[in-house]
Amino acid sequence: MRKFFIKIGVIISAAAGLLLWFQNDARVLAGARPLGMDDSSGWTAANTHNPDVMDTLEAANTSMLRVEIPWEMVEKSPGAFSWRFESAYGSIDLEQVFRRLQRRGIEPVAVLSGGPVYLSHLYPQQPVYRDQLLESFARFAHAAAEQFGEDVDYWQIGTVLNDPNSWGEMLFPGEKEPQAEPDPILYSEILQTTYHAIKDQDARSSILAGDLVFSADCSLHPNQYLRMLNEQGAWYAVDIVNIRIHVLDQAPESAIIDICANLPSHPSGIALADSIAVVSEQIEKLGEKTLWVQGLQFDTTLLAEHASIRSTIPEVISSDLLTRASALLRAYGRADRIFWTFDPLNNTPGLLALQTYANLSSSLGGRFDDSGLLESREAFILRFRGSGKLNMVAWYTQVGDDAQAMHINGLENYDMRAFSADSDSLKSKHGIHLPIKNDGSTALMVSERPVLISGHPADIKQTITQRVEESAAQASAGMQTKFNHWLQAKKAKAAAKLGGWVAEQQASLLNSLQTSLEDWLRERLGIV
Repeated sequence: MRKFFIKIGVIISAAAGLLLWFQNDARVLAGARPLGMDDSSGWTAANTHNPDVMDTLEAANTSMLRVEIPWEMVEKSPGAFSWRFESAYGSIDLEQVFRRLQRRGIEPVAVLSGGPVYLSHLYPQQPVYRDQLLESFARFAHAAAEQFGEDVDYWQIGTVLNDPNSWGEMLFPGEKEPQAEPDPILYSEILQTTYHAIKDQDARSSILAGDLVFSADCSLHPNQYLRMLNEQGAWYAVDIVNIRIHVLDQAPESAIIDICANLPSHPSGIALADSIAVVSEQIEKLGEKTLWVQGLQFDTTLLAEHASIRSTIPEVISSDLLTRASALLRAYGRADRIFWTFDPLNNTPGLLALQTYANLSSSLGGRFDDSGLLESREAFILRFRGSGKLNMVAWYTQVGDDAQAMHINGLENYDMRAFSADSDSLKSKHGIHLPIKNDGSTALMVSERPVLISGHPADIKQTITQRVEESAAQASAGMQTKFNHWLQAKKAKAAAKLGGWVAEQQASLLNSLQTSLEDWLRERLGIV
């Protein structure tokens, strides 16, 4: 056993070196939690000076917060930037906002929103001139990156891209509720100019495309929009793709967000998740990027109706539905990160849901492993593996709070405990120990209130081995992400012939590095 721990120490040291080498992407993949908060209202940014607000975010284990930088407020005349301005909720000092978030361990995502109010336009006939918009956006992005580059590593270019209302705010800034036909060709130029403006300041920064939504206009479907960006040669300038979903007015197992009837190659039968999975598959075809889902929340009328049926309060329903939606989007939607709407003035999410959020942040971070999805679509057991642990989320959809027995298999040699999704913590003392039978099965009572089931192999050697293997896999994925981003930027500048040769050679090198690392780890651990 002593020799085993010595080997583990050597391997962990080597893995730490690799993580430092590929600091940016490997760090994100190895340590990232799968949930974030979306401050679209701007209330949080205006109140980060309040310790209670920051304490709430930190206590909820918040890893990321989206904060808008409204163009029309920070650059009212060309080149004259002021990063402090008055909002509907009070004074916002962006420098202080980003600094306070980082001090609390919360990664800010800066959203460059709005448009240049100083450029000439006449609504609805004449939008701002294309060349002036491109030049101004590049200056705006460069100035923001120069000012906040030490505290911000994630930059979103624009808000909702395929919606006439949001796009109109960029082309007719300052007008009241302007509309404009979305233009993927123009946006591809914006994306490329801002990409280079930001990357010139900090090459490690990640660039997020603006949000894409599902609408009745299938010609503006997110997949169609992404294809057009790729056709314009702008795919290299995207590190992360954003899908924004509207407020859900149905339970997550029955909610429909895309009426264009697109299905992934292996549909789960859950429309909410399948709609996101369709976009995930499109991303894989164009060249793998990270996929985030924004704006998760449920309609207050729906919460009240379900609360009345179950004789409980809306906060309980909100906690339950957010848990189920997050698990489904991670498992079947293949979303890498899910942002909940954070709007404290409207109690969104409530206190119970915030505690649930904290628990899910540490439970849904691994890779989706398996499911106990029944043909009836009335029972779910979703499994996630990561950090040497097995985490599961289990619930029924039609039984209210009348718990029914649920049988779970495949737990041989595991030590498992069950928790309420909104448990005070996931420490052992707050959970119920689940006895595992010789055949690797167990049973527990489950209702519409999701149950978190968490555990690790009973054998300590197996636990450590599994954790090291998973860390190595994450580091390897970080290598590939870093190389992919670098290659795409280089290919965009290189001649087609030379670019293809570079891609082939670098891909070969990456595969060799990854294979060598995995073989070395297995040899050292004695894994066949």
